[in-house]
Amino acid sequence: MLFPHTESRQIELRPAGVKDAAKVYDILFRLGHGGLPVIDRFVDTFGQGLAACFLVYRKDTGEIVGFSTLSDLSPAGHLRADVHLAGQPDEVRTDAVALTVNFAFAMWRTRKVYFHAIEAGAESLGFTEPHTAMVEAEAVLPKHMYFHGRVWDVHVFAIYREGWDAHGVDLLKHIV
Repeated sequence: MLFPHTESRQIELRPAGVKDAAKVYDILFRLGHGGLPVIDRFVDTFGQGLAACFLVYRKDTGEIVGFSTLSDLSPAGHLRADVHLAGQPDEVRTDAVALTVNFAFAMWRTRKVYFHAIEAGAESLGFTEPHTAMVEAEAVLPKHMYFHGRVWDVHVFAIYREGWDAHGVDLLKHIV
């Protein structure tokens, strides 16, 4: 049985609610996400369609460096995870993604966690060998997103529960 860890040696995931919507908006704005609604609308709809939302804190500085979300679980046992970090080293990205994915598998009868990325490799999620083996490329949505003045392909990755059990649990032991 998995435990829903929310801390590693480097970061802590803290639950975020409506009171944190402006901080999340600021992170998205600083990262250059286009198409953000006006802040009042963002705050009014914050958290809709999400099963969990976390602010990501660096333990060494106490600074908020990003946030992560998990969508509501579909009837098929799938959900989407998003991790948004501003200018952090790869190790911080790895910890944030691993803790978020583990939370999904530990809390619900999740079969598969999806990620969308503009980079083509599993490394874009922060994983290195041998942990890239648990990340499966599922699809490419050509020219699907407009970001930073350019149209991007979106790569859809999935982590299945079986892959997490085989590789992710070991990764978690090294970071918590």
